[in-house]
Amino acid sequence: MNIEIRVLRLKDLKAVKALAKLIWEGHDYLQKVARFWIKDGCFWGMFEGDILIGCAKITSLPNKVVWLEGLRIHPDYQNQGLGTRLSKHIMDIALNLIRSGEAKHIEFSTYYLNKESIAISKQAGFELMDEYYILSHEPVRPAFAEKFKKIEACIKNYYPVTLPLGWKFLHPTATSIKWLNNQTNLVQVNGELFYVGGENPTVCLLSPAGYWLKDALPYIQGALGKNKPIEILLHKSRRKELSALFKRGFHWWEEGTEDIVQIFRYQP
Repeated sequence: MNIEIRVLRLKDLKAVKALAKLIWEGHDYLQKVARFWIKDGCFWGMFEGDILIGCAKITSLPNKVVWLEGLRIHPDYQNQGLGTRLSKHIMDIALNLIRSGEAKHIEFSTYYLNKESIAISKQAGFELMDEYYILSHEPVRPAFAEKFKKIEACIKNYYPVTLPLGWKFLHPTATSIKWLNNQTNLVQVNGELFYVGGENPTVCLLSPAGYWLKDALPYIQGALGKNKPIEILLHKSRRKELSALFKRGFHWWEEGTEDIVQIFRYQP
């Protein structure tokens, strides 16, 4: 098998979107972010001849974090070691960024049932850094509220280890909070706060989950966009708030026993 790994270009956009349609029954958010990722750079594709059979992205986050995301392998090419090969290629690039001083940490997030990926990552030296519950709610009729104000340092009371932005997670520093403010919408409903952001947008509560969510759901939907499922990330330290979310119509993201997003870090 003649395999080539190279940086993706705009001429590859159609191929990336075609690959994404084969993932997660066509619901892969990669279709929406492909153009931006290509323009952002360090978005790598694996080819057999002219066929795009895999991709992976390296993204720079505040505090010299190299974030690994978007690893995809064409269904017809899975279980052939190609995912491991592409992961090694991306990891080598990330390690070179650390050696050059451009980065200090290599991190990524994944769904807790992605057992093979987690096992490979642990063998490579990654350690579990943080965990979040992820819950979902069917779309509701949207209402709209103005963006409230800037996210403040008190966000660390609710997210002590990492700051969620979609399925990316930042270090809880002043630099990250400033960056987060440029990437999210903070909304206040009846005195309670939440923010929405990320390429695959999620909701993060800055007030304890409670009865107020009943009135807030239309405004959460308005911040997310019409007809988009409402997905909430809740730090595992806030487990006691799960019952309030279930009472307001939320359920596990994939109907698991406890659906969890895990964040891993490699630090030499």
